[in-house]
Amino acid sequence: MTATCRFHSVRDETEDLQEKVLDALPEGPIRRVVVKPNWVVHQSDPDFPIGALVTSEHLVDAVVSACLARYASIESVLVADIPIQGCDWPQLARQAGIERLRAKYRSAAAPRVEFRDLRMRRVKVVDGFLAEDTSAGDGGDPRGYSDVMLDESSFLEAICSEATTFRVADYSPEEMRSSHRRRFHRYRIARSFLECDLFINLPKMKTHQKAGLTGALKNLVGINGNKAYLVHFKAGRPGAGGDEFPPDVLWPVVLQARTRQWALGQSEILFRALQKSWRAFRRLYGLEVKATRENLAKRFLISGGSWYGNDTIWRMIYDLNKIVLYAGASGGPLETSVQRRYLAILDGLTAGEGNGPLQPLPVSFGLIGICEDPFLMDMAVARLIGFDYRKIPQLSHHREFEPGHWGDFDPDAVVVRIDGKEYRGISALPVRRAFLPPAGWRGHVELDAQMRVA
Repeated sequence: MTATCRFHSVRDETEDLQEKVLDALPEGPIRRVVVKPNWVVHQSDPDFPIGALVTSEHLVDAVVSACLARYASIESVLVADIPIQGCDWPQLARQAGIERLRAKYRSAAAPRVEFRDLRMRRVKVVDGFLAEDTSAGDGGDPRGYSDVMLDESSFLEAICSEATTFRVADYSPEEMRSSHRRRFHRYRIARSFLECDLFINLPKMKTHQKAGLTGALKNLVGINGNKAYLVHFKAGRPGAGGDEFPPDVLWPVVLQARTRQWALGQSEILFRALQKSWRAFRRLYGLEVKATRENLAKRFLISGGSWYGNDTIWRMIYDLNKIVLYAGASGGPLETSVQRRYLAILDGLTAGEGNGPLQPLPVSFGLIGICEDPFLMDMAVARLIGFDYRKIPQLSHHREFEPGHWGDFDPDAVVVRIDGKEYRGISALPVRRAFLPPAGWRGHVELDAQMRVA
């Protein structure tokens, strides 16, 4: 299929973005629009500011305004995400401009514009310990959740045996096995994402410690209501069939990971006592856990699939992208026809390099991208930040996703336009700025020197 992608330079994120968005919206009629930003977590450390963590409020505003202007038949616009469980939603709403946007659109008589946190479950995180947060809030999907069954059509099935131990850090292995095992794979999707006519994906341009890059493809992790259903890695070392750790992992790192997972299900007092020994261990071996531009070249504590050899997470990402294309509102098996319109609009105004997505070091990048194919968008982003898409599994396997649809193109034949200038092929794009990769990807994702010259 022929694929194109457009990027626009933006000098200041407060400038009018609506016109650029308006021209890209698909033809109607459209009744229900869902806008899916990246609202992963609130800012808790000034080194990783909110502007690099989440989608710009100005881009969200421009997209909502453009939809209202474009579609005469529109009935509702929902702007929603499913942050990580420990996200402080009221704090995020203040930091990310959600409160301001709510106030702006509250007075609109019709159509209805809502901004929601669709998490099924919230936890409080204090020094790494997770406990249920039962405080009142406006979270959850009022339309409920649908179980989407992929079973043998899941991309995870190819690496799944009866002995496979899929994991996501800090969540119950038992609950993971209840949703992913041999010939059985399901996801619990917020129904609002499935009941729309138009799905607008608003990813943030960031590096990602497990996936290499988080863009349009990875942003769909936020449609799943229960994080315990999201497979991130296979437990164990590569020699034992896992991809949780790199081959040269220190045995105390493995021990810490196992002990920490067990301790999370025990008492907070026990967790605190063990935490002191973990910190002493990190000091003894000189292992960093907080990324800065100065220490990314040092030794990092790498576990939980946070390295270039993770062969699992891209498969889960592909599953979720197929769900957005083919899942019906009531869940169950995937349909055979596309169920909704789709458009990706990338926030590259302030991007994030380093050990993203939760420790993004801010980069003033000044771009927005618009594309109907998330693979093409993310390949272009990889090139623009000095990464080789062929070294990123979620992009290198693009031909396996869906024949005749997303990802089914020749990367050397696609057309990408930046401020009206046409580039034919991903390798023809300029490297706008070489990003610092995540610690576990350093030396394994960057473009070779001879390939950096367009």
